[in-house]
Amino acid sequence: MVKTFPFKGILYNKKRLKKLEKVFTPPYDVIGPQEQDDFYEGHNFNFIRLILGKEFPGDGEYNNKYIRAAAFLDGWLRHEVIVQDEKPAFYAYEQRFKLGGKKVTRLGFFGLLRLEDMGRGKVYPHEETYPKAKLDRLELMRTTSANLESIFCIYNDDKQKTTKALKKITKKKPLIEAVDQDKVRHRLWRVDRKPSVSKIAKEMRDKTVFIADGHHRYEASLRFKNELKTKNTKFSEDEAYNHILMYFTSIEDPGLVVLPIHRVLHNLVYFDPARFEKELEKYYEVKPYKASKKNAKRTQKKLLADLAKAGLDRHAFGMYLGDNLYFLLTLKDEDLVDELVEEEKPKAWKHLDVTILHYTVFDRLLGISHETEDKVMYVKEASEAIRRVDEKGAQIAFFLNPTKVEEITAIASKLEKMPHKSTYFYPKLLSGLVFNKIVHGEKIKL
Repeated sequence: MVKTFPFKGILYNKKRLKKLEKVFTPPYDVIGPQEQDDFYEGHNFNFIRLILGKEFPGDGEYNNKYIRAAAFLDGWLRHEVIVQDEKPAFYAYEQRFKLGGKKVTRLGFFGLLRLEDMGRGKVYPHEETYPKAKLDRLELMRTTSANLESIFCIYNDDKQKTTKALKKITKKKPLIEAVDQDKVRHRLWRVDRKPSVSKIAKEMRDKTVFIADGHHRYEASLRFKNELKTKNTKFSEDEAYNHILMYFTSIEDPGLVVLPIHRVLHNLVYFDPARFEKELEKYYEVKPYKASKKNAKRTQKKLLADLAKAGLDRHAFGMYLGDNLYFLLTLKDEDLVDELVEEEKPKAWKHLDVTILHYTVFDRLLGISHETEDKVMYVKEASEAIRRVDEKGAQIAFFLNPTKVEEITAIASKLEKMPHKSTYFYPKLLSGLVFNKIVHGEKIKL
C-alpha cells in the first residue's frame, strides 16, 4: 500500500539570502561540466555543492566530494543558511512555462513516500538503471543522510481531489518564487494545516505511483534502507530511512509534458543515402520534402507539424539526410512489428515508436544495435539534430513524436522497462527548493 507523509522540509533562509534564484540548480544528472563551474562561481551557497560536488586530484577515502557535501550541509544548517521547518508539511509546487508559444502550468506537491520494492507493491519504474549512477547517489546518501533531490512520479487523480486541495493553497502568496535559466517560473507553498495534510495523505493512500525521473535515486534509497535495516533488530517500517522525498503530479494534469528524444546516427560504414532511402520503402511510405537553404527553416517546421499530425493514429518519423533532404516516414503495416520484435515483450512495448524505429531501421536496414552509443546520439532539440548532420559529420537525424503517458503507464504496469532514452519529462524539477534530512531514530507517522 502506498503511503505518503508530510515532512519537516529544509529550505534556504530568505532572511539570509536575498537572491534565491542564484542558489538553485537543475537536477544533478542534467548538469554538464561547464554548468557545474558556472553554478559554483555563481554563489557561495549554490546547491551544486551538495548534489554535484567537484572532484580534486588529492581526493581519497576521508576527503572527497561526498564528505564535502555533508560538511556543507551541516555547516549551512548550523549557520542558518538553510533552515528546517518546525512541523511536518506537504509542499505544493507549481511550474509555469511556455511550450510552442503557449502558456502551460503544472501542479504537484512534495511529500515523503514509504519505500516499496519496485513492482512488488504499487510503485512502478519505467527505465533501466545503471550500477555506477546508483552507487554515486548511494554514497551521497550515506554521507549526508538526506534526500537532497526529489524523485518525480505521476499518479492517477481522475476525480481531481488532491489537485483541488492544492489549487486552494496556490491562491495564497508563495513561500518561494524563482525563475530558472530556461525561464520556467517555480512557486512553492507550505501545506501544514492539519485538515489539508490529512486530506492529501488520505487521497494518496493506496494510489499507484509511476516513477518518471529519479530511478537511480529510488534504487539507491532502497539499498540505503536495507543497509540500515540489517543493523536494526526492531525494524517497524516507520523508520525515517524507510522513506524517500517524492514530487507527485497527476497523470491528468494538463501541464504534464513528455517531450521526444531524437536520434542522430554517425560512424556508419559504407552508408549510401540514396540506397538507404530506397530500402526504407520496404517498411515505410517515404514522403520527400523539397527544401533549399532559403526555405530550410520553413520546411523543418512543416515536417515536424506533419509528423505530429501523422502520429495521432499511425507510427511516423521525420528524417534528415543532410543537403536539405527531409522526409516523412509512415509505417505501412503495424502487423510487421510483431514479426520483427521476437523478444517476449508486452504489445505496448513492441508498438512504441522507439521500438519500431530501432527494429525496422537500426537493426534490419542498418545492422546496428540501438544501444550502440558509438553510433547513436540522443538529442532533445530537432534543430540540434540537424546541426549535427550539417556541421558535425553525422549522417542521419531521426525525429520522433513524444511517448504518450498512457504508453509509459501501460508498460510499467507490466513490470517492463522502456527502451533507452524513450522519455523526457519537461520541465525538470528545481533542485534546492525543499529537501529532507533523514534523522536516525525518528519515526515517520501521521
